[in-house]
Amino acid sequence: MIKNILVTGGAGYIGSHIIEILISKKKKIFIVDNLTTGHRKLINKKAKFFKIDILKTDKLRDLIINNNIDSIIHLAANLIIGEGEKNPLQYYENNVTGTKSVLTALEGTKVKNFLFSSTAAVYKDGVYRVHENSQIKPKSIYGKTKIKAEKLIKKFCKKTKINYGILRYFNIAGASPSGKIGLLNKSDNLFKNFSNEMVKKNQF
Repeated sequence: MIKNILVTGGAGYIGSHIIEILISKKKKIFIVDNLTTGHRKLINKKAKFFKIDILKTDKLRDLIINNNIDSIIHLAANLIIGEGEKNPLQYYENNVTGTKSVLTALEGTKVKNFLFSSTAAVYKDGVYRVHENSQIKPKSIYGKTKIKAEKLIKKFCKKTKINYGILRYFNIAGASPSGKIGLLNKSDNLFKNFSNEMVKKNQF
């Protein structure tokens, strides 16, 4: 029975959507976010928030143990493709080393489930129809860091017998069912930029 769920990056767009749904299902939610790209206004008031960087392994471990966390949804990451090309070391540290820190923090704890937010950017560029066994050949730094994180998770979870799932999203868009949550950041999100251009041209 899943009861206590830790969401890393829970003050972000995807995280806030997931948390809204989980809370409606009466789950007890704990959020970790350093608010570098997350937004305080997106933090659900019914969740317990900790302003912690995922690289702080010991603090994460204490949080997991002290709150009897049984499941982790790992969303925290740098995710803008263009930015990643300019700051590869930063992306490696946050996306790969950060994931390793989260995994290390749950060693010997009661965590039995691990869900990871990856990306379709791990697939070969220019392929528009993919499945789980499609060729993995990321072109961007972002995609490369995500596939490295995936490998860490698979190896760790198989060794420790933790249930895991990896989700490779394409472009995400839309508000939450409640209408309270939408894209806030000025990123290169395809659908947000497309919508803004359509509004400017009075196409709606």
